Formats: sequence, C-alpha cells, structure tokens
Amino acid sequence: MTTNWKRALFYLGLNVIVSACTAWAVLTLWGRSHLPPPPPTPAVAVASAQPLTAATATPQVFVYTVRQGDTLGDIVQHFGVPVAEIQALNHLEADTPLAVGQALLIPGKPATPTTVALNQGDLAIGGVLGAGVLEDERVLITYHGQGSLNLEGWQLESPNGKTYVFPALSLEPGGAVQIWTKSGTDTVVDLYWGLNAAVWQPGITVSLRNPQGEVVAQYQIP
Repeated sequence: MTTNWKRALFYLGLNVIVSACTAWAVLTLWGRSHLPPPPPTPAVAVASAQPLTAATATPQVFVYTVRQGDTLGDIVQHFGVPVAEIQALNHLEADTPLAVGQALLIPGKPATPTTVALNQGDLAIGGVLGAGVLEDERVLITYHGQGSLNLEGWQLESPNGKTYVFPALSLEPGGAVQIWTKSGTDTVVDLYWGLNAAVWQPGITVSLRNPQGEVVAQYQIP
C-alpha cells in the first residue's frame, strides 16, 4: 500500500513538471508569434533639387538732363524710345511739363566714349571752386560735343598722384557735372570723391584723362 502511494505521488509530480514545461513552451511560442510589429523606420527626407529661377534682369537705363527748349516729343525722337516707357520710368503724366535741369531716366544704354568723336574743347574743365577748402572744393566738367558722352572709366588727376575715376554717367551736349572732393551721395549733376582732405591748391594743374589714358583737358588753378 505504501509502495503504491509513493508511485502515485511520483507520477503526479512528473505530470506536474511535464504540464509546466508544456505550458511554458506554449506560452513562449504564442508570445513570439504575437509580438507587436517593430516601429516604422523614420523616413529620411530627401530634398528635391528645385531649378533656380533666374532673377529678372533690371532694365538698363541712363540719365538725361533736360535742356532749355526740350520737349518730351523731342527727347523721344532723339533717343528712339517709346514715350510710354519714359513716362512710366519717370512717373510722368501726358501733360506734365519738363523743367530745365530735370533728370530723366531713359531706357537703354548710353553711348560709350569710343562712339563719340571729341573735338578740341568739346569736354572741358570749367574751373575749380573752393580750392583748398574740403567742404567747398569741387571741379566743374562741361560738355559741348555732339551726342551722348559716357564718362565711365574717365579719370580726374592731380599732380600729387590722386586720381578720381568716374562711374557710369552720361553727359548730353550742354551738360555739366561737379566732382566734389568730400563725401556725399552721387547724383546726375554732383559726384563725390569721398576724401577727408582737400586736393586742389592754387597753381597746380588738373588733368582729365579718357579710359585710354590720354589727356583730354587740363586746367591750371589760378
């Protein structure tokens, strides 16, 4: 009787162990088959190359200074540009009168120095005003030739080696421009060298050279 009881207890323990192992195996397999899906891999943003849009080119213009007797019709005919373009650039109404010395923007490109044949005296140094005083010192350049003259690249030269190089500036027949020694904001009639000391002194000679380095005009300061 005791032997049977011990045998039954052995088989009962063995059954418990087998059941436990079976349950563990089942749970393990079930757990593996029901694992949550891995999180999605973050998408890497790929920047698409966008074609660069070319900036709209700024229309080329130059400045014309109105002279005595000029009318809008005369200016349009002289430069061969539509009157509507000049009116739009300068915000002019059809009946707006022009004033002598008024600066007008003209569409197109001014004549280059090589397209204008200069005669003796066409371009001259009209004088040096306020010589020796920085705040007042300036050189007057006058033009009496035929056609527009672009002064870009021309040079105003002093004997002590100081040189002013002109920006793009168109002079019309009868036009003039002043080159101030001091600092300031350029306009169509006033250009500024940007120096902090006077350049011109009585007795010295002012020279004006074209882009090729040739002396076109000279002036001796009294």
